[in-house]
Amino acid sequence: NNPFILCPSFNFLANFKSAFKDLKYCNNSSNTAICLVLDDRWEQFCKDYVANREGDIWKFLNDPNVVGIFSDNEIDFSSMSSRLLDRVLDSKNTDHPAYKNAQAFMEEKGATVTTAALNEEWVGRLAEKYYKGVKEGIAATDAKMLYLGSRLHGVPKLYESIIRAADRWCDVISINYYSCWSVEALSHVKKWAEWAPNTPFMITEFYTKGDDSELGNVNGAGFIVPTQMERAFAYQHFTLGLLEAKNCVGWHYFRYKDDDPSESTDPSNKGFYDNNYNLYPWMAEYGKNLNYNVYRLIEYF
Repeated sequence: NNPFILCPSFNFLANFKSAFKDLKYCNNSSNTAICLVLDDRWEQFCKDYVANREGDIWKFLNDPNVVGIFSDNEIDFSSMSSRLLDRVLDSKNTDHPAYKNAQAFMEEKGATVTTAALNEEWVGRLAEKYYKGVKEGIAATDAKMLYLGSRLHGVPKLYESIIRAADRWCDVISINYYSCWSVEALSHVKKWAEWAPNTPFMITEFYTKGDDSELGNVNGAGFIVPTQMERAFAYQHFTLGLLEAKNCVGWHYFRYKDDDPSESTDPSNKGFYDNNYNLYPWMAEYGKNLNYNVYRLIEYF
């Protein structure tokens, strides 16, 4: 009567590398992992990985309680301080497929110096290969399963080339949304609607930490507020902004309960529940008030 809805997440890139021992990172670092999709075996691997009856994904397929599948989490297409195109070219690993591809791209563009625009175009091509491979791999085994993308974060969520690639191949574009107190309706959200006219987005991570929780709150990207009441206010504030966005279809709050002190050296107050599984009253009340009125609020906006 009360199905437990699932959105399982997998590690397509890491599993691809594990499947073929000759696959190596261009610069010996996983921050170039997305470049693995340049290998000719990528698309067939995705089909085989999904269809493997002994594998990670099979038990979730054709299950009506599974909303959809995430293929990876926060792929490092680039960061604020380091562009992927630079990482690959700076590696000087001239025999690696990623280096050869990046060098050919520079020659195609008649460029000798990397720029932000060139980097964005190149990573967009990688995103296209990545999302296409995953989507076709899922569809080959379970045509009705939704593909929820790769949980974009940071700089990549602002790259037009990546969002457009996701629009072509994802059923929902998943975004982990931090560092902003309010939903940026007139900038980020508006751009996502323009760049992905056929595909809605959902927020797959956001949270706020309370300073009154007796946890260190050093770990994690969420803002810190004085009390649990303000955490509840922050939840409503952020989700009201999402409901106002016409291209948003939902959110996942991160996390269900606080970081476990036995598992973390600097646990943070992220959850709706504490580590004894006690529900935070303010979060429960304000979360419930908003969640029960989601559709009325959409109509209002």
